[in-house]
Amino acid sequence: MKSPQQELYDYVFVQSMDHGYDTYDHLPMQSENASYPFVTIEDAHLVPLPTKTTIGADINLTVNVWGNQEQRLTVDTIANSLLMVASSSFQTENYRYRGRMSGSDYQIIQDSSVPDTVLNHAIVNLKFTLV
Repeated sequence: MKSPQQELYDYVFVQSMDHGYDTYDHLPMQSENASYPFVTIEDAHLVPLPTKTTIGADINLTVNVWGNQEQRLTVDTIANSLLMVASSSFQTENYRYRGRMSGSDYQIIQDSSVPDTVLNHAIVNLKFTLV
């Protein structure tokens, strides 16, 4: 059985793909010929929350949206739609989750780490509670 963190990761990955976004579990290498915009689902952090009768958890996922210098609006639109995943409750095969909009956010930065290139980069932090 998958961990709660992995099932949530897979759920958000599928949600991104279902919205029509090219989605990766890593930053694509040049040889993969990824075109902008694309989404990467990267870091996941689980914090157990034990109670007298159950073990719950808070789970945070970091999703990145990458676009070229002319795609700021597109990057913002994608980031906002992925943020909305944290606005609902849902169930996967083995777990139930509640999105936590109050703990979720996103920011858009200009990234110039690639030589002679300016990218629009949204960092989307999603927070969920395992219920």
